[in-house]
Amino acid sequence: MLRPALVTIAFALHVCVLAAAGNSNIAVAVNPTDMQPLINREQEIELALKAAPVHLRKDATVFIFTRNGYERVRTGSNGFNCMVNRDGQQNGETEVHPTCWDPEGSRTILPVMLRVGELLAQNKSAADIKQEIDDGFTLGQFHSPAKAGIAYMLAGDVKFDRKSGQLSTTEFPPHYMFYAPGVTNADIGVSTKGTKQTRGLPFVYSGYSGDTRTAYIIVMANQNAGHAMH
Repeated sequence: MLRPALVTIAFALHVCVLAAAGNSNIAVAVNPTDMQPLINREQEIELALKAAPVHLRKDATVFIFTRNGYERVRTGSNGFNCMVNRDGQQNGETEVHPTCWDPEGSRTILPVMLRVGELLAQNKSAADIKQEIDDGFTLGQFHSPAKAGIAYMLAGDVKFDRKSGQLSTTEFPPHYMFYAPGVTNADIGVSTKGTKQTRGLPFVYSGYSGDTRTAYIIVMANQNAGHAMH
């Protein structure tokens, strides 16, 4: 995902742009209107599940994006929910974010992302989406995680070219996201200077819908472990 507030940090973490093995030239059904293009169903399911470690994929619930928003196409049994998250598309981002949330994230953050998907399908503006999500938190319809937990993003963030209708490269590498509502980089002692002195530091990202209420501490995955892109 394009994370504007931490691009410098990401580079300081010596992160390079990597080719997305297995994701090149995935065809999508391009909508000639301004509505969101759709990814082939089976390919989207496959990409969504690549976000999770191998041992969690078989029993995870899966959502895909449709003309009406997200649709659950498989009901799992382990409490993990996986989707190719499109949050950020309303802000002009050119990546999609395959994500698998644990039970706590599925209870709290997933409903936010499902609603964002529904609003994207309705072609709502970024301002309208932000307002509705903010109102949802204010009214108690949405909630921040109440305990520690993890969202897996072991497929990284994948480039989505709306003009050519292709998913192509990994724009941000595989990583783990730990729930950290209200936490800032200053709280964990991370700064641009610090990441230059100590490579591989975790950092806070709060750019999803919900802002700091859905913030994460991001830790880069060990890409030599062989689990990210099986």
